[in-house]
Amino acid sequence: MNIDLNNLPDEVLFYSKEQFDTFIEQCLGVDEMMLIKLQSIKNIRTLINVPDVLAVLNVKCKELVDIKNRICFIDEGNNNFIVKPGVKAGIADLIEVLKDKNYKYVKRTKGSKSSTLCTKTSHSQLNASLSNTLSSYITGSISISTSSTTTTSNLMSMNDYLHMISVNIEKYCSNTFQNILLKSDIDY
Repeated sequence: MNIDLNNLPDEVLFYSKEQFDTFIEQCLGVDEMMLIKLQSIKNIRTLINVPDVLAVLNVKCKELVDIKNRICFIDEGNNNFIVKPGVKAGIADLIEVLKDKNYKYVKRTKGSKSSTLCTKTSHSQLNASLSNTLSSYITGSISISTSSTTTTSNLMSMNDYLHMISVNIEKYCSNTFQNILLKSDIDY
């Protein structure tokens, strides 16, 4: 039975255990389901948050030999392997569809819960408020450059937020402590 990934119901986001395994098997096949199951990925939320479902194939262990033989081309001479393109594309497509489905679901449910807030506050005001709050909390001051509040009409990327947090932590340390300076990727 093939499943139309373009018309998935919302409840698919809450599948777990046997229902999840059945869904994965119907979408991708038995081998792909077994690969996911071997990694103890038991629900959609975990699946969409695993950085690379296929990375486990780089591990040499007896539990993966059988599944690796079925979903990969293996060069017996040097033990290199390549995941079959159909397997790789199928998993990537399913995860992308599920991430999109989850994003739309969260956006829709949060939108209905906070519709009064959204009508009063635009995204740029929320982003500016977040920048102000974060900056004043970490640095201990209330000031923030006007350029950050005027250019926040687009949401910042995750890396931009991480960079902003790192910079503010370093500023806080240099302003608060005399001999302590925390550096990103070294101390935290």
